Amino acid sequence: MLETLASSVFLMAMGVWLGGVVFFSFFTAPVIFERLPRNQAADLISVIFPRYYKLGYACGFLMIVAGLYPSWREPGLGMATLSLSFALLATICSIYAGVVVLPRVRRLRQTAASSAGTSEHSANRAAYIRWHQISVTINSAVLILLITQVLIYGYRIRFVVAGDA
Repeated sequence: MLETLASSVFLMAMGVWLGGVVFFSFFTAPVIFERLPRNQAADLISVIFPRYYKLGYACGFLMIVAGLYPSWREPGLGMATLSLSFALLATICSIYAGVVVLPRVRRLRQTAASSAGTSEHSANRAAYIRWHQISVTINSAVLILLITQVLIYGYRIRFVVAGDA
């Protein structure tokens, strides 16, 4: 019973988080930047981002809590422990992106915009671009970790839980 509950919560949180990352990254953000002027698009995205990261925090927390039971039950450092580790890493990445990177990107974007036409503009713009790229890289890492989670989960269902060899 507890195994079923833990697996269901883990799977649901993983699916919601992965779906959110895919939908935002490949559908929402590109359409917003395609349809709106760049500054308006950036303003809208900056309103969405805190909610986007909160979704990651909540789903990551649920995955970690739900992943504790199977990792404790499986002998040795098996797939459940690997899965739990990846959930923890994805959650840490999401927290870092939301708590550290997002405020810095916002601040650097404002600084770059307000320094237009000054000698500092190039350096400010470069700093903004660098931290924006860090944000994109972290988001990509979370996406890869979540896709890997799907593969691990499928492996665990087939080989570990079902005992299929």
